[in-house]
Amino acid sequence: MGGVSIEESGLGFVWVCLQKYWGTCLLPALFLAGILWSLLRHRNREAGIFLFYTIFLLLTAYNPLLVNYIVPKVNFENEYYRFFWMLPVVPGVAYYAVRLIFYAKKLWKRVVLGLVSAGVMIMVGVPLQGVVENFTMIENVYKVPDDLRTICELIHQDSDKKEPRVVFDRDLNTMARQYDPSLRLVLHRDAVLYRAGSTITARMNEDSPWYQRQKIIMDLLYYGEPVKLETFRNALIQTETEYLAVPKEKADESYLEEAGCVLLARTENYILYRFQETEEEPS
Repeated sequence: MGGVSIEESGLGFVWVCLQKYWGTCLLPALFLAGILWSLLRHRNREAGIFLFYTIFLLLTAYNPLLVNYIVPKVNFENEYYRFFWMLPVVPGVAYYAVRLIFYAKKLWKRVVLGLVSAGVMIMVGVPLQGVVENFTMIENVYKVPDDLRTICELIHQDSDKKEPRVVFDRDLNTMARQYDPSLRLVLHRDAVLYRAGSTITARMNEDSPWYQRQKIIMDLLYYGEPVKLETFRNALIQTETEYLAVPKEKADESYLEEAGCVLLARTENYILYRFQETEEEPS
């Protein structure tokens, strides 16, 4: 997890990561309360699965001694938080809530318990509005913007490479990797997050050529900062950029064309360019 290291946290590394991962959400507390309740009052096979699965994780993936020894060996500190995905908190809380509701015999009591359970989960959980912004209706069964699908198709039609290198804007950068893994993203996720001021990404060496080349591209295309034409062009060459998908409202067409970007197509919201290191020979 970005900003957390075993060297600094020691045996508290797992606990610090757990706190950062769940934040103010108290669903894990409800999950543990459900396990305790099942032990004392409501024992059955399904509840036992949650119990023994949690114990297994505590002895392995969440064991501070094992983690402090193994994780640094495999250089997995920044990705360790993904182990918390393995803890079935959400299905567990849902299961225990249902069992609690049907523990009551009378219908009106079940209705009351259902409303109370829903209210508690809403209060201690994380509202979706706090996680996702700018809600939009899905445009297709792939649940990505139609612009992205069109851009990917155009790139593959134009390129003779299996894995062309593409610069996407922030809105499409992560989705592009998920929708079409054959496209190689010029702007690495951690570099994009770091440039945006994120404190949860991997530690970045700001002076490294790897980051500086990407920063130049982001400075111009993401943040509209002035970048010398030759500096921008060199960054595209050094990152082996082949295509750029630029939002129409952010595209300085004359600048990009002068830098060697050739207009390939226009979609509803984007302009797709092919980058050329040398000028095309007249046909």
